[in-house]
Order: sequence, then C-alpha cells, then structure tokens
Amino acid sequence: MVFNIFKRNHKPQIGLDIAPNGITAVLLHKKSKGFSLKKLAYEPFSEEVIQNGLISNSTVFIKTLKKLFDENKFDTKMVNIALPSNIIFLKTIILPDLPLDELMIIAPQEASKHIPIPIEEVNIDFDVLENTRRQEETGRKVDVIMVASAKSMIKNYVDHICDAGLDIASIDITPFAMIRTLANAELIDNSDYMYISVLIGYENTDINIIHKGMPLFSNNVPIGRKNVIDSISHSLEIDNSAIEKLLPEIALIVPGMNVEDLDPQLSKAAAVVRNIYNNISSEIQKTIEFYYSQNSENKEIKKIIVGGSGVCVENIDKYIANRLKIDTMLCDSLNNIDHNIDENFTNGIKIPALVTSVGLALKGLQD
Repeated sequence: MVFNIFKRNHKPQIGLDIAPNGITAVLLHKKSKGFSLKKLAYEPFSEEVIQNGLISNSTVFIKTLKKLFDENKFDTKMVNIALPSNIIFLKTIILPDLPLDELMIIAPQEASKHIPIPIEEVNIDFDVLENTRRQEETGRKVDVIMVASAKSMIKNYVDHICDAGLDIASIDITPFAMIRTLANAELIDNSDYMYISVLIGYENTDINIIHKGMPLFSNNVPIGRKNVIDSISHSLEIDNSAIEKLLPEIALIVPGMNVEDLDPQLSKAAAVVRNIYNNISSEIQKTIEFYYSQNSENKEIKKIIVGGSGVCVENIDKYIANRLKIDTMLCDSLNNIDHNIDENFTNGIKIPALVTSVGLALKGLQD
C-alpha cells in the first residue's frame, strides 16, 4: 500500500476519520450539482486504542469498527483514511522544472536528503505545484509537495482496517483532508490572500498556511481536545463522562461577554481551558512569524479557519480573533453539502469536528 494523496478515484468512498477517542464515518452522494450527505456515523472507543499515533489495541479497534459498519448499514466497504500528521513528514521542496516523468525520478533522490530514516523504509507521494514554475538564477524551478511516512506505520493502519473487512481506496493526511473540506465550502477561494487552517484534533493541532488551495507551510503541535479534558478533570475533579456533558456549556471569556451571572463551575472550567486555546493561539502566531521570516513575497492572511474535535467549547473563534487580530471562523464542514442535521450537533459531534471525515469522503467524488 502506498500513499494516494494526490489521486482521485471518482467513486463514492467512506471518509473514515480514526482518532484516539473514536471513529467517524461520512458517506456523500454526488448530485448533478454539488453533494449530499448520505450517511454520518460515530463510534467511540471503550478504552485506549491508539498510542503514539499507532493502533495498539487490535481487538477493541476491530470490534469498534465492525460495530460502526454493522449498525449503520453502509452500502460500500471502500474507505479513505488519513494518517495523523504527527507520524508523517510533510515538506515543500524545490526541484528543476522538468517534465513530470523526470521529476518523479529525481524527487525521491531529493527527498532522501530531508527524511531522517532510510528512504527504502518509507512510502512517499509527491505533487507538483503548477503555479510555482519560475525562472531563477540557476535555471527553471518548481515547488513540489512531498509527503512521507514509515512503511511500518502505514502497514499498522492498513492491516487493522483490512482485518475489519474493509477495503482502503486511498491514504491521506489529516491537514490535507481539512483543506479539501475548506475548498468545497468555498472558504479559501480568494487567490489574492493566504488563509490559515487550524485542525485541533484529540492529541495534536495542525496549523497550515494555505494559498490557492495548497499548504505553503505546516506546523504540528502536541495540543488538543485531550488537554482540554485533562485540565478540566484536574481542576474540577470530575470524570470524563461528566466533562463531556459539561463541554457544550463552557464558553471562553471574550470582550463584551456578560460574566456576572456565570455559573461558578463553568467559570472555573473556562479559566482552565483558556490556557489551552491561548497556547494554540500562540502557536498560530509563531507559525505566521516564522513563515514571513522565511519568505520575501508574502500575501495578507485573510482568515483563520478552525475545525476538529478540539472545537468543543464556545467562543474559540472569537478568542483567537481577539488574540491575533485576524478574522477567525469555525469551519462549517457541511457547507455546500445538502443535509438535514442540526447545525451544532449530530450524535454529540459538532460540525467543525467533521473536517477530516468530510474531506476524506470528498476525495473520490470531486472532479
């Protein structure tokens, strides 16, 4: 099994978002114009299944995945999956502007200079950024996005999913799946600007600077929903089930908000989780500053778009916008997709948390 990040199969496939807390599955239907949501399902893990990005509890993983498919009667077993970015290597490299077949020969040679493990132990995929072709002093150049992951890590996911009776159509990475969702939702469509996607997952947050639908720079930080839950648990001394019920009621305090009548428990919870989102905001700022320091021609950042399961309390967008002075919004993952589910929750899942599963489901359907 190799990466198929930049290929499309043009057939309906289930977007399968595998996270440490559970599995989300999305199946879309392509209409004459646009898409409709055919099926959405979520199944939590009953105990810890994923450690350091890899599936470690085979029995529970396979049981959970089979339960999700058996109970929801999906009519296909073809799935697109995404690897978490903390176990992949993503980099934009500069290569000579050559025909594609020649580029694909020299790209692995160049990749070996950037990957910290032997090239024969990794799977690699590339995509040429056509709009970067240019003349430099040393000749014609073009930017190429390189994605690599250890074969053993890919095999870990492939073996477990196949053991559950499913077929893998392609393997993606979570930030690319989110970018595909943003593009379908027409949230990153102005080529005069750059955008920032912030995918707050269960254990990690992916920050990507995007221009013309492609990532220019990526940053992954070990902060996520788990930190939110742990901080509340430590502060309020309540168990995880109580925390999950409390999360929708927690709101980050932002300017103009009336806090006089705020419940003391909610106020305390908001104070402790603020540190988590403050750290994420700081990482976004660091990412912007580093990118600008490395590039002479920089476009204005038009918007920050936030998604992922870490969008689990209110006012995250307002808080980040106030901290960074950049327009910020939560991702409406189902924008431009016909559906009849509640705009805030479905089976306990917020719409911004669907950025990965929707992006994976879109992969086989877009032209």
